[in-house]
Amino acid sequence: MVTWAAPYTVPLGLVAALALLGQGCRVREQVEGPYAFTATSVEKDECLLVPASGELFAGDFFSTGNYVSIRYDWYGITLAGQYRSSALLDTSPESFFADGSAQNVTARVGPLSCELDVATVHMDGLTDSPSAFHGTLRFRYEARQPPGCLCESWVSFQAVRQ
Repeated sequence: MVTWAAPYTVPLGLVAALALLGQGCRVREQVEGPYAFTATSVEKDECLLVPASGELFAGDFFSTGNYVSIRYDWYGITLAGQYRSSALLDTSPESFFADGSAQNVTARVGPLSCELDVATVHMDGLTDSPSAFHGTLRFRYEARQPPGCLCESWVSFQAVRQ
């Protein structure tokens, strides 16, 4: 029992439990490993990235505590991010975000061959089950010349563990 910290007695077990809860400890249900990404809708595809089949790039999902990492097949980018904060005892699906970039890469945008200064991707994800999640991907090509190489693609996706 702790008696010196306050004028009243507080059980040590309660203090330890509150300390853990205050740290945001939560079991993450998303299973690590390889995932196949498929487009469910395309909001914008200026970069012409989304094939008619809807199959997008594959990726390997990893998490450590509140942090997520996705080793994505698009230019070998590793996306880094974290789970979004949620209220204590919140049972809603977990959401996360991750960002990545590659510098000085080449790409084709229709008939154009582009030397990109940077290719970036932003992902927002929401857990559906331990082996599936869905969300949005926003790809962006940045290049000084030609103007047609500066483009964005916005895609809603479903990712399923392989």
